Amino acid sequence: MLTSNQQHALDSLFTYTAEKHGPGTAALQQEVLPQETLPQDWLQTWFGLSHDQLKGYLADLLVKKDAWESHFLNWVEGNPLESAFGFLGAAAAAFYLAEKEANPKIATYVDAFYYIATCASVGYADVFAMTQSGKAIASLVMIVGPGLADRALNRPQTPVNGS
Repeated sequence: MLTSNQQHALDSLFTYTAEKHGPGTAALQQEVLPQETLPQDWLQTWFGLSHDQLKGYLADLLVKKDAWESHFLNWVEGNPLESAFGFLGAAAAAFYLAEKEANPKIATYVDAFYYIATCASVGYADVFAMTQSGKAIASLVMIVGPGLADRALNRPQTPVNGS
């Protein structure tokens, strides 16, 4: 259901030309309208978020990016096995959601986890991503997964007796 603002924005962009195509066959025909008739902030009209609000949120996110990145890297370094399993678990959940309807070999979360785990290690599986989202998730796991696995299994040696 469109709000009145959304309907006005839609009406200002398109006109129905039923008379050109016969009765009962309303066809959309885009008109070139003067700029002043178009909504000033289409983000606000359609998503309830103004252009300035979006810029503000992105600026805040960029300011906090370094802190979040540092926090994440400290967590990975301090908890390598936990971070590897957390990453693989989240990637498997995302992969399952992306592939469950399109991929007959992904019937359960365990099927997705099996595929994602192979992406992070040897790269062998009898399952292949079929959706664009699934391919993107698998690619990310193929890039990040081996590093996390290496970090989890090959912890740096700590010096003994301060030497």
